[in-house]
Amino acid sequence: MIIIHNGITEKSFTERNITAKIPDYVEKVQSFIGIITAVAVPLFFLISGYLLYTKEKTFIPVLKKKCRTILAPYLLWNLLMVLFYFLMQNLSFTRHYFNTSPDNLIRNYTLIDWIDVFAGKFTERRENYPFVYQFWFLRDLFILNLFFIWIKKLVDKFPFGTVILFAILWINNVNIYIVSPEALLFFTLGYYLVKYRLDEKNIDVIRTIDLSVIYGVTIILEFLFNETMPTLHKVNILIGCIFFLKISQCFIENMKLYKILAWLEKYQFIVYAIHGVIIPQVFKIYIKIIPINGVYILLGYFCMIVCGVSISLVFGIILRKIFPKMYALLTGGRI
Repeated sequence: MIIIHNGITEKSFTERNITAKIPDYVEKVQSFIGIITAVAVPLFFLISGYLLYTKEKTFIPVLKKKCRTILAPYLLWNLLMVLFYFLMQNLSFTRHYFNTSPDNLIRNYTLIDWIDVFAGKFTERRENYPFVYQFWFLRDLFILNLFFIWIKKLVDKFPFGTVILFAILWINNVNIYIVSPEALLFFTLGYYLVKYRLDEKNIDVIRTIDLSVIYGVTIILEFLFNETMPTLHKVNILIGCIFFLKISQCFIENMKLYKILAWLEKYQFIVYAIHGVIIPQVFKIYIKIIPINGVYILLGYFCMIVCGVSISLVFGIILRKIFPKMYALLTGGRI
């Protein structure tokens, strides 16, 4: 998911914008990577829905758990980040990097702006995102968990019609305001996997080589014809979900790799929470030092991913070691 939020674009400073002239090949690389990483969010909601529905659960226990694991860190991180930006915008040696425009100055926020820090629904400034923009998926996931019983009842009563309706909303990017149509569809598909007992055995019947070829072909087709055939993007996401579920078995069976991933899993929430602050600021420093042209732009694209993950991971390791209770609070008990 972190790669999704890393892009080479215009960067704003207090006194001016620094605009990089992006070579065509860099844009193509970003576009190609974007096609593959587009599967991350749908897969997240698919797995979340599947795990929720695997056991019979009642509303109150689910609500209590989700308030602790989702809502509490969601509210806390948005509050901490808006206070952090307020501080950075008012310190002489940092305001240069955080004062992007008068409209974005936190001291100028209205009541609606403050509500939108958490809701991300009422102002154009937030573009339908909370202040910690990458946490929109936590907001939508919490809302979907509030309605999980009704979603189940709807699917049970209209199994075919429900998936068709939700798919139409997703394919046409219909704004349903409460949650994104993508989140709604794939969270609901998680219940279909449980309802019809579609598990790894069903995926195993597909040969890895066949699935890889199909997925590779659709990626290339989308890369070449996305403007004329935009529906290919949706097709790719569906195939990509199956593909990554398939190859995830390889990661589990490789014990060395599994142990590394299991260790990294302890820090994934904290890394995802703060990378959105770190990557843009590190890149602003990068483009003030390194020539922003040619291969240096492409190099910066990959360097920012490595730097963002590394700095976030080190911060998480130190915080977990020194302040384990604070770490547990910030990550919703993921310790």
